[in-house]
Formats: sequence, C-alpha cells, structure tokens
Amino acid sequence: MDSIARDIKIAFRALLKSPGATAVAVLALALGIGVNVSSFITVNALVLHPLAYPGLERIETLWETVPKARDERDSVAPANFLDWKTQSHVFEHVAAYRPWDATLMSSGDPERVQGCLASAEFFALLGLKPTMGRVFSADETEPGRDGVVVVSQGFWRGRMGAAPDAVGRSITLGRRGYKVVGVMPADFDYPLATDLWAPLSMTAEEKNERAARDLAVLARLKPGVSVKRAQAEMDGIARGLSAEYPKTNKDRGVTVKPIRELINNVTDRFCVALLGVAGFVLLLACANVGNLQLSRAAARQKLFAVEAALGASRFRIARQLALEGLALSLAGGIIGLWLANWNVDYARTVGIPAEVLRWVAGIQYMRVDGTVLAFSLAASIAAGLLCGLPAAFHLLRRKAGDNLAEVLKEGGRGSGMGSSRSRLRSALMVLEVALALVLLVGAGLMVRTFNRLLAVNPGFEPRNLLTMEVALPAATYRDDARITEFYDRAIRELAVVPGVKEVGASGYMSAAEGFFVEGRPDPGPADPIPGTRAASSEYLQALGLPLLAGRFLSARDRVESPRVVVLSESVARHYWKGRGFEDAVGQHVRLSANQSQWLTVVGVVGDVRNWFTQQPERLAFIPCAQSPQLSMQFIMRTAGDPMRAAPAARAAIRNVDPYQPVYEVKSMEQWIAEESSGVRATANSMTIYAVIALLLAVTGIYAVVSYSVVQRTHEIGIRMALGAGRTEVLKLTLGYAMRMTGMGLSIGIPVAFLMMRFMSRFLYDVVIVDALTIAAFAAILGAAALAAGYIPARQAAALDPLAALRVE
Repeated sequence: MDSIARDIKIAFRALLKSPGATAVAVLALALGIGVNVSSFITVNALVLHPLAYPGLERIETLWETVPKARDERDSVAPANFLDWKTQSHVFEHVAAYRPWDATLMSSGDPERVQGCLASAEFFALLGLKPTMGRVFSADETEPGRDGVVVVSQGFWRGRMGAAPDAVGRSITLGRRGYKVVGVMPADFDYPLATDLWAPLSMTAEEKNERAARDLAVLARLKPGVSVKRAQAEMDGIARGLSAEYPKTNKDRGVTVKPIRELINNVTDRFCVALLGVAGFVLLLACANVGNLQLSRAAARQKLFAVEAALGASRFRIARQLALEGLALSLAGGIIGLWLANWNVDYARTVGIPAEVLRWVAGIQYMRVDGTVLAFSLAASIAAGLLCGLPAAFHLLRRKAGDNLAEVLKEGGRGSGMGSSRSRLRSALMVLEVALALVLLVGAGLMVRTFNRLLAVNPGFEPRNLLTMEVALPAATYRDDARITEFYDRAIRELAVVPGVKEVGASGYMSAAEGFFVEGRPDPGPADPIPGTRAASSEYLQALGLPLLAGRFLSARDRVESPRVVVLSESVARHYWKGRGFEDAVGQHVRLSANQSQWLTVVGVVGDVRNWFTQQPERLAFIPCAQSPQLSMQFIMRTAGDPMRAAPAARAAIRNVDPYQPVYEVKSMEQWIAEESSGVRATANSMTIYAVIALLLAVTGIYAVVSYSVVQRTHEIGIRMALGAGRTEVLKLTLGYAMRMTGMGLSIGIPVAFLMMRFMSRFLYDVVIVDALTIAAFAAILGAAALAAGYIPARQAAALDPLAALRVE
C-alpha cells in the first residue's frame, strides 16, 4: 500500500509539472466521458428503466389477434377478458383498463383530464401503493358504487394544491360527483400521462359482450413462468373460446407481449445508436490522450532508465503510468459528469417539448442517480487504462538488453519516424483520423436525414392549419343523431370565426378487417388494409388533399343517403393497378367480410405521408354522418397565424356545449415539431459529437506533428546544413502528416460506410447512405488535418540550422 501511495504522489507531481498538457488531456477526457454519461442517462431512463414498477420483466400485455386481418394487437372484449382471468393459471394478476376522457368541472371552463377506468387488480398488478389514502376495492367496481377516484401525484399538486386533506374530497367529472380515495406516487404513470383512475364498472350485459372490443389487458406472470409458457396456455384458452363462441371468436387468438416491448419502440433505437456513437467519441479522446501520455513517457525515458537501474521493475513503472492515466480520467470524469448533468437539465427544461415529457415513458427519470454514477466511474477507469496503455505497452515491450548506458547514450534522439515509439504514435494518429471520419459521416447523414424528413411533402400544407380535439361523453351523447348534431353545429360555429377559411373534422374508426371489392376474390395476405377515418364534408378540402378523381365527401352524404367512401391514392393504385383512378370511382367495396352494406367509391384523393417512414398512409374516408365518432379532431385553415384563432375557436365549441372541453389546441406545425423532436435531438447530439471529434482529431494531429518536429530538430539541422532548403523540410514534415491522414481516411471510409449501413438498418432504414456525403466529409477532415500539420511543418522549415545542430 505504501508503494501505491508513493506512486500516486509521483503521478500527481508528474502531471503538475506540465499543467497545460494536463489541462488539455483532462478537457479531452471530460468531453469524451461527458457525452457517454449523457447518452447513458437517456438509455438508462428510456430503455433500461422506462417504468418504475417492481418486477417489470414479469408484466405482460394481452391482446386479441385477428390473423386474417393481420392484426396482432386488437382490443379485448369484456367477456373474453373475464374468461382469460378465470381460466389462466400462469398469472398472479390479470387486470383490464380503458382510456377515459373525463371532463373536470370547476369554477372556470370545463377542462379535459386524461382518465383511466381500471379493474380492481390494476394497482396490485403494477405493484405501487398510494402515498395517501387507498385504491378502490372490488366492490367499488360494481355499477352504482363506482363513484370513487384515485388521482395522480401531478393532479394532486396541480389541481388540488397539494392539499393534505385531499383524500375524502369530492370532484365533479362530467356531470357526476366522485370521491377522491387515494393519491398515487409520482412514479405511478400508466397509461402514460394519466391524471386519475376510476373503477371499471360493467353491467351484466357488458360482462357478456364479445363482439365489442374496447379493453386493454395487463397480466403479471407468476415467478418462474416464462412468456413462452404463458403464450401456450393462452393459445389453448383462445382455441376453447373459438369453439364455444364461433360467432364472435372464430379465428381470433391471443398474444402475450412484455410491456417493455411496447414502450418507446422507436425512441429506444435512437438512444442506443447515440450511445454507440458516444463510445466512438471516448475512444477518440483516449487515442488523443494516449498519444500525449506516450510523449510524456518518451520525455522521461532517462528517469525511467535510472529507476530501472536502481531496481524498479518495468511493471512498477507501467503501474505509475497507468496511475497517471487514471488521475487524468477521473478528473475528466468529474467534469464530464457535471457536463452531462447540465445537458440533461437543459434538455428537460428547454430542449424537450412539454408534450414529449408527458408521453415518452421514462423521460422523467433522466437524472444522475447511483447507476449513472457507477457508469461514470467505470467509464473513467476504462478511459484511464486506455490512455495509459500505449505508453505502458511500449515500456513493457522494450528489449531486456536495453540498459542505462544505452538509454543515456540515446539521449533525446531515437524517436525518429522509424522508432517503435513513433510508429505507435503514428498508429494512434491514424486511429484518430479514422474515428473522426466515422463520427463526421454519421453526424452529416443524421442531419441530412432530419432535414429530409422535415422537407418531405406530407401530402398537404401544414402551415396556417389549427387543430383541436374533443371527446364527447357517451353518457350525454347516447345516439348517433346527437353526435352528428354536435359536430354539424360545431363546424358551422367554427366556420364564422374571424380568420378561418375552411373547417373540417375527422376521427379514427375501428380497424378495417380487409378491403373487399365487389366481383373480385377476397384480398390476400400481401394486399394492404386501409385505415378508416370518419370525415366531415369539408375535411379533405381543409386539409388540402388534391382530388385525383371523382368528388370529395359532400354535405349530402347523410345517414339516409347511400353509403360512400373516398379512397387515398395508394389504395386505389394498388387495387386498380394499371388503370386510371377514374376506374375506382363507382366501384363497390367493403371494409369487412361481415359488413352488411357495400360502400360506393365516389372519389380518390392524394396520400397523406408519414413524416418518419415517408410512406403513404393508406386511408379510406367515410362521411362522419354515416359513421359518427365520439372523439374527433377539428382542423381549421386560417388566413394567418393559426394560434390567433384558438381563443375564438374554443369559444365556438362552448357555444355548442358549455360542458364540453377542448384539448390539444395546436398548430399542425407544432404537431410535426413534437413528433420529430426525437430525431432532431439525435441529430443535434450527433452534430455536437462530430464537432468534438473534429476538434480532437485536429489537435491530435497537431500535437503528433509538433512532437515529431521537436524530436527531429537535430536531424533537420543536419539536413539543412547539407543543403536541404526550407521547401524540402516543409515537404518532409508535412508529408508525414499527409501520409498518416491518408492512411486514416483509407481505413475510415470503408468503416464509415459499413457503420452507416448498419445504423440505417437499425434506425428503420430512414438514414440514406451515399458516397457523396462520405467523400465530402473525408475532404473536410483531410483539409483540417492538412491545416493542423502545416503549422508545425512551417515552424520546422523556419529553424536556424546552427541552432538546430546544437539541440540534443
């Protein structure tokens, strides 16, 4: 222990003797470790621990499946849920829930809050207890006794003022009073962004319902039970129900999916990719500092020779070098941890939209905790060992015959371009250039991808488009006529709002089971199934979709009129291949084999494109009067800034129903910005990493060339004394930098190409790899490296030959 303590003191003294070089090394490592810690914080929160429920690996989601419709995640019928619960033996708990758009009535305007109707085992299944009060009991899930509610921590703080006597208070939701019986902890957030939970009460008729499917189901596996075993048991139960109830359950199965697989599915890929890129930044920083440590060791070779002559082993000297690297990396790790913490705080307060904070699982856990501290320490230790490895490797591979006299005789020379130490420095320089190129290309492609995604025409003009949503309560709007009347009146009121040019409304319908064309065979597995939307008569015009054939939906398309449908371009193109869109108009189609009436195609409109995949969304638009939906989105095309019309639009809905809240009032551009914020954040991070990589590569090349000039000063003096001119010296020194850079680029270009191909596949093929981008960034890096090498080369060419000859 005494020898280690002595070596630590010596290491600190050695570092303090050259504070400038030490500061540069610490800063390089701080940047490398900081970006890794920052990326790990994101991965730890969003990928590894997105939900804070105990035993998360045993929580599963259960879905009905419809193989014929290629639907693997259909909602669950209440009667099927109850049968699953009673017949299964592999689960500790099985619970059902249903989203609930609740209206909070207070002294001000009605406010929409995100609610959830859940069965009694819901809370026990997720494994968290309330911080105040209790959860509801099984008796309280019976109709007439379900007037209780459990609220979230955010609801308690924001809408109840964190009142200590909140439990027992009454709140009004819709036109009914509910008693608050409990407050859940902040970590209880399922479904995401839920404000309150009420009992899922079902009548005897609802408990026997198998045709209507509107439940989501969770289950917790018993200890030791695998997902495979649970799936096998549920398959058997599904077969039994299919045989017992063929009218509703024929050809319907069950799928068991871990809850983790359904959370942040796309976001996870970007987080993991960013952590991988951050690892390249740390490797680049380690190569830079490793070169610096190798130069330090070269300058102290006489000291090491004396120590060896006095009995110190090469392993002890190598340990001292390793301790110096650890000291640098631990100092860099402390600064890097501070930088990562600052970056996360900035992202959560400024960089991430508020809606994303609510709807991305785990993002609230992005903070420095014990796991992050452990990762930071491990990254620092690993970086320190890597930084000291080149110098220690060179020391340990020295020939046993090297003695004190030979080293003293060698003096400050022996570090020419042909020595093993210089070859190792050159190899590190080549590695830096290759790593920097990979990072530059990755950042360039990500930024290009982001710009391309936003530049893709979504099929409509998002500017000057205001959106807002309503969700009518089923208890008030019990029949289709009342629903249709509300939306007709609302559209008329919105149409006269100042600045509004066009108004429309649409709502998602239940998934289609197929696309059946009259007179043709049933669709095959490769035939697409369009999504279905109920749309008002002016919706397609307000959205700005072009009419390709036929007509738009009309105000004449009422419930008593013939059933009609407007198809998107991609649907018509697939089912009427090689023909004009006019051939689709007038055809009769059905969206389910059991649909009683044929729908007449009256028009074909342009596609709406997904901003991320750039693929067209295959859609079928049905008049909302012929298929009324409780939840709809209004869109308003305005003459100017759409948000200026928002207050008047809210007031227009209050004129129709003063109890109806309006929510998600945003411009279409805001919607797109929020949805694309993850890609934007990744591209910005990649850009920062690329700038760091370029800086490290340039400083590394400058340091290596400068050191080689110092080591070869005597040689340069001899060359100049023998007649070499300044141009020859400049070419000699700059040629070395160019050769090393060329080797790095020759390695980095194929590596960058392969890495980007892999990243593209990993990120759903949205990243397009092209040779032009790789060549452009190779040229940029080559030019930067040339500039970095030119400065010390010019200094070498300006040396006084007589002064250079006196240097030893």
